[in-house]
Amino acid sequence: MNWHHFRTFVWLRWRLFVNQMARGGIANTIILAILGSGVVMLSLVLLVGSFLIGFLALPKAPPLALLLVWDGVVVVFILSWCAGLMAELQRSEAFALDKFMHLPVSLASAFLLNYFSSLVSLTMLLFAPVLVGLSLGLTFGKSPVLVVQLPLAISFVFMATALTYHFQGWLASLMVNKRRRRTIIVVVTLVFVLIFQVPNLINIYQPWKGLEGEQMQKESAELTRALNAKEITKDEFKKRQHEILRDSVARTRKFWRDAEEWAWIANVALPPGWVAIGASSAAEGNPLPGLLAMFGFAALGAASLWRAYRTTLRIYSGQFTAGGRTPTPVAAPNARAPALPGTRDVGLVGWTLPWISDEAAAIALAGFQSLVRAPEVKMLLLSPIIMLVIFGGLLLRGGVSEAPDMVRPLISFGAIAMMLFTMGQLAGNQFGYDRGGFKNFVLSPAPRREILLGKNLALAPLVFGLATPLIILAQVFLPTSIDLMVAIPFQFVTMFLIYCMLANLLSMFAPMPIASGSMKPKSPRMIPFLLTMLFVFTLPMAQGPTLLPLGIEAALAALDSTYGIPICLLLTVLECAIVVFLYRLVITWQGWLLQSRELRILEVVAAKAE
Repeated sequence: MNWHHFRTFVWLRWRLFVNQMARGGIANTIILAILGSGVVMLSLVLLVGSFLIGFLALPKAPPLALLLVWDGVVVVFILSWCAGLMAELQRSEAFALDKFMHLPVSLASAFLLNYFSSLVSLTMLLFAPVLVGLSLGLTFGKSPVLVVQLPLAISFVFMATALTYHFQGWLASLMVNKRRRRTIIVVVTLVFVLIFQVPNLINIYQPWKGLEGEQMQKESAELTRALNAKEITKDEFKKRQHEILRDSVARTRKFWRDAEEWAWIANVALPPGWVAIGASSAAEGNPLPGLLAMFGFAALGAASLWRAYRTTLRIYSGQFTAGGRTPTPVAAPNARAPALPGTRDVGLVGWTLPWISDEAAAIALAGFQSLVRAPEVKMLLLSPIIMLVIFGGLLLRGGVSEAPDMVRPLISFGAIAMMLFTMGQLAGNQFGYDRGGFKNFVLSPAPRREILLGKNLALAPLVFGLATPLIILAQVFLPTSIDLMVAIPFQFVTMFLIYCMLANLLSMFAPMPIASGSMKPKSPRMIPFLLTMLFVFTLPMAQGPTLLPLGIEAALAALDSTYGIPICLLLTVLECAIVVFLYRLVITWQGWLLQSRELRILEVVAAKAE
């Protein structure tokens, strides 16, 4: 690529960014400018802070401390970068390469510009100053040999970004086949979520602490039994107790020595650990491991970029879709046997729901069927799996098993609230996932109140189905009294209706078009984002009143004034009835509001991808 082509590409990228900001409005541009200035200021603070840490705090630290510091920085960078990668599994190119194939521009040049464009991210803006500041601080504060850290850190970033770019390109090649797209998205998301939860699970279970504590408790209990049985004297008891403590300290020291050895082995075996190995070796005056690691990172990064380029070339040349084999004729899909006379195969959308209108029932059933087929919802289903593991781990550890009877219902409340929170991205953007299908609601003669009611009912089976296992798990390990247990379903209904009223407002005032097969907005804007944050902060305050019945019963129980009456159950049922009545009034008003804003919502959610 010559200089003229390069300037043209840079100008085009800038022009696309400016046009996107202009379409978001003046308020969106101002808010983005303020946030951008804040990110720049934070980057400068991180640069100065990391430099001072490297210059003042780390020069006197042992090589092991330096190893652990760099390991921590590298691990946090990898997790943050992979979290950004999860926002869009399939690579989204800054420049659509198929639009440049008829121009006198090489595919390799456009590919490299797309790669460099992918580096502009919040993670890079925050971690690049840390890497540079820490390297320079150690260089000036400890030894000039540590200057090798800076090119070592840069080469590591190059390797990590090139590998992830190659990974995204490989996924793009697999997703050319749309039948595999949804499965790939769900499987990859599950793998990443489980990997991210490994440190959390280790911290919850803490196997090393449990084994050491159990052994020490056994020895202390045996020693106390021997003293009470007068098998040993008090002097022997003190001596043996001192020996037990000494042995425990020795085992702990041995454990950490072994952990240190394994840490060095893991850093040598795993490429991300080469940064810490190079830094600790340079601190001891040996820059050779750092130089070797730098060349290793550069080679891995270059090989990944080359493979990514070859994959991109195959995608845009049609090699993934234009196979040379003749497809084998197959029978017509979805072939069904003819229905028997007098019967009618209606399927899910043909069901009827009691106590609601036909319009609301049709929207609810069609919406539920659409949700269970969407890959976005399948990814949301990963949350309760993680919640069950973490929640069950906390209960099995026994940390909350001694909770008082009035505190135990709070566990179920927390499970319900957490499940509602995990569904917020879906409930608060109900029309964004309809995309062009929202025009069916605009053209429909159905009352807008029934549309909102159907949307809320479509979400109900998912929320209730996901939260119920958590509530059952809480009741198994932390059983409550019968009246408090019966009150939980009424509390659940109350919380869900309050949640729906707030989510309906957010869906109407902050709709965001969602790319098909992902949970990423096509053209994110600041005003909807800020309204979503307001929804997140308002939700706990709106759900707080559902705890008033429990609080009133707890206060009366402390004064011995309950007289055996299930105060919490009665007040919860009364509160549920009031909220149901309030929901019927509010959803009617929200239906009028939807009718006044439906054209604006359609303009946003049905917009084409930028």
